[in-house]
Amino acid sequence: MEDAAAAAVPGAHASASRRSDDRQVPLWSPGPREQQRSPDDLISHLPDDVLGAVVSLLPTKDGARTQVLSRRWRPLWRSSAAPLNLSIDRRFCAGDARKHAAVVSRILSDHPGPARQFSLRQAFPPGQIDRWLRAGSLARLQELEIAYTKVHGDVCHPMPPSALCFAPTLRAAKFGSCEFPELTAPSPKFPRLKQLTLCRVSISEDSLHGMLSGCIALESLSLDRNIGIGRLCISSPTVRRFSFSPHRDKQGIVTCQELLVQDVPRLERLILHDSHIGPATIRITGAPKLELLGLLSHGISTLKPGTTVLQKTIDVSLTTIMHKVKILVVDSIGPNLDAIVGLLKCFTFLERLYVISHPQEDMNNVRKYDPLDPIECLELHLKKVVLKNYDGNRTQVIHFAQFFVLNAKVLKEMEIGVVNRCNSKWMRFQRKRLQVQNRASRDAQIELKWDTKKSFKYHGFSEADPFDMSSC
Repeated sequence: MEDAAAAAVPGAHASASRRSDDRQVPLWSPGPREQQRSPDDLISHLPDDVLGAVVSLLPTKDGARTQVLSRRWRPLWRSSAAPLNLSIDRRFCAGDARKHAAVVSRILSDHPGPARQFSLRQAFPPGQIDRWLRAGSLARLQELEIAYTKVHGDVCHPMPPSALCFAPTLRAAKFGSCEFPELTAPSPKFPRLKQLTLCRVSISEDSLHGMLSGCIALESLSLDRNIGIGRLCISSPTVRRFSFSPHRDKQGIVTCQELLVQDVPRLERLILHDSHIGPATIRITGAPKLELLGLLSHGISTLKPGTTVLQKTIDVSLTTIMHKVKILVVDSIGPNLDAIVGLLKCFTFLERLYVISHPQEDMNNVRKYDPLDPIECLELHLKKVVLKNYDGNRTQVIHFAQFFVLNAKVLKEMEIGVVNRCNSKWMRFQRKRLQVQNRASRDAQIELKWDTKKSFKYHGFSEADPFDMSSC
């Protein structure tokens, strides 16, 4: 292990004892045996803070195990050189909960701080959690996660108010299945927070909006099925990525009726999960850098270029947000070719189109492409089309897919997910019906394959294209 680690840092000869130049006492000094083998053990000569950074990135148990590697590693995990990384989850707490609570308390009392991450994904008595959060070793905490195990219905565990004491230093925060305290004015400020996730959290509109107003550096925001929000307004000069999922009560009614995304000059990605169930109104304005938009659902047949669209689930100012969009995800009943063509005229620079099809008998998708009325993205930009739920026994579905085969002139790849498992003979017949031999782009690879997934899996903000299965 030492040889492999040394190979990863060739030429690293800095000794921990050099920290004495800064009048800092090193945690370790090499003895005769270590000095004798030092030419081959380069990693042991790295400074305490470098090795400590490595330890702090390890899971809690693995970080603790580094103490048995050698004398050099023994003091690091309990030192300030290795910011504390403490994760309390089901694996950590397997067995006697009281015994594990005592271990957590011991770790927090022994470590001098600071802390990089504190993650709690198991329920403990509120008083116990509050004492942990007030421990001095969690000073200058950078990442906080309090995401309890999901409880039945809308019942939530109370979130300790002391969790908000870390607001000045937090860079990432995630709260799940907990009840937020009511935030009174002035709301806490989160000057360094870049990532915020709220999942199944019970929080009032005023508290949420007040909290967001204090996140002056926020870049990534995820709001997933949160309780207590009837109208949500997202307005931020810094947010680049935003995802939203509506909450439904026990009767299946969506509680958030309006989502307004406005004045977000840096927003690049907007992901709307389960948009087919709500909110009733979604408005998007002032997002000039938006590159990824989805999932647009229902009502899209009324979209017209250059207008403001008022519909059951979507209200989009097309003139302000469509110019930059390169990736679009659409849920279409029919599928409705006229509706999709209307969208294509709006998203002039679209490069990737994902369509979830819901076949419907009375849909007529026989449409001729008019070269005198060209669609810019079909002529110059659209390189990938993915169609879910293809049913080759329905004429309207065939005509829908055929439109892109025959008219997307720079298409590179088209993936068609077939709902029924079929043999190669049936697949060849479908390629003939789609007129693959007459495709507009000779470079296009048209692939039909059996696909049991009815919708697209979202892979997170970190992916260049979070809906692209080939990147997984």
